[in-house]
Amino acid sequence: MKAGCCKIDITPQTGTPIGGNIRQDNRSKGVHDPLYANFLYLNDGRHALLFIGLDLIGIFASFGRLIKEGIRERTGILPESIILFATHTHSGPDVMEAFKDEYDPLVISYIEELTRKVIEGAVLCTDNVWEAAVGIGKGYEDALSFNRRIMMQDGTLRMNWEGLDPSQVKSAAGPIDPDVFVISVADERRAIRSILVHFTLHTAVLVGKDGLISRDYVHSLTERLEHRFGRDTVVLFANGAEGDINHIDISNPGQARDFGEAERIGSRLAGRVLDVLPTLKYSAALRLKSVSKPVLLPRRRITEEQVRHALQLLENAGWSIPSLLDGVPDEAYAKEILILSQHKAEFLQTELQAVQIGDHALLSLPCELFAELGLAIKERSPYLYTLIVGMANDYIGYVPTERAFEEGGYEIKTARTSQLTPQAGELIVRESIGLLNGLKGGESIP
Repeated sequence: MKAGCCKIDITPQTGTPIGGNIRQDNRSKGVHDPLYANFLYLNDGRHALLFIGLDLIGIFASFGRLIKEGIRERTGILPESIILFATHTHSGPDVMEAFKDEYDPLVISYIEELTRKVIEGAVLCTDNVWEAAVGIGKGYEDALSFNRRIMMQDGTLRMNWEGLDPSQVKSAAGPIDPDVFVISVADERRAIRSILVHFTLHTAVLVGKDGLISRDYVHSLTERLEHRFGRDTVVLFANGAEGDINHIDISNPGQARDFGEAERIGSRLAGRVLDVLPTLKYSAALRLKSVSKPVLLPRRRITEEQVRHALQLLENAGWSIPSLLDGVPDEAYAKEILILSQHKAEFLQTELQAVQIGDHALLSLPCELFAELGLAIKERSPYLYTLIVGMANDYIGYVPTERAFEEGGYEIKTARTSQLTPQAGELIVRESIGLLNGLKGGESIP
């Protein structure tokens, strides 16, 4: 096995809009900690994989395809073997395509420069390789993440950021995923050179409210691991099926939304990683494989009644959009309804991708899948460990369970961040299992 790793700074210039919520004052005022593109390259002599973790809220096919094609031209690595994923920080540049009419000029310039930098980073990573061994393991952490959809005693569903009275809470509406996966890559001296950490938790402690660019809790996670293994250690963070998962503990009304809280979460998560690392068994003979598949997912139909209601709401508001740190104002959804009403396609085309490392697989999904659906994929996967990597290669928004559409809540509200039918989640589960079985060598991939 040969490997390479590197990281490059992708911090936007001050003044670039911050993505992750709806605010009038969303331009960055400075940098708390830099954003990075982190690269990990593996080659078993027959097949190569290139993991690229970007400190962005999402990756859209509009520029993700350009990055992959540029890397293919410069390195020969096929697009299906390039795993491009976002950490989902809500304190980074606003590269989201939703909730706006067009990109800010600074964001357009940023994406152009980002594309160039990531391609150059991939070349640097693959040009500097060394003999390597890989270890993969799993830990457990159930005190950092919470299902943010809350069933109340009166039968209603509320979101956990709404300042709920704990005495009126019945239960969380769904599960969390407490698995902490660790992929460690060591050199011939058994020195750890790169670590890929996988955990399921919205990277939204900070939501850019101080106007400072930040990786959120990924910053302190990385800092602690770099302190232990050296500043040159490349740490990648991959998020999971975090569509309904965040850090808000409704039993702790004094919980902060600041850099101290982000540091606490990242540091504790790093502790779980440090618990796993000594237990790993390394091998230089793991087989690598990859596959990707285009899929068509059914879109919701926008009705004339929805359009009329949206127009009335916006006219009553003077076409002004109020600011929110958590959630999205109704006026912003109304604008999304008008935009989506112009999209006549019945289906949305995107891509599912799966890669194998020995007995384990990473399934890359272009969405914010609900944790319950991610757990269903993991349970039915033919692999020992299956890591669900969200916000990968593209971004099509939330994919809730069918039950969630009956319950209500934030994630089902129609926008470019949530535009699929209630049945799309189970369709993605079925397609994902078929893809994993085909990769493993079982059922064919249709």
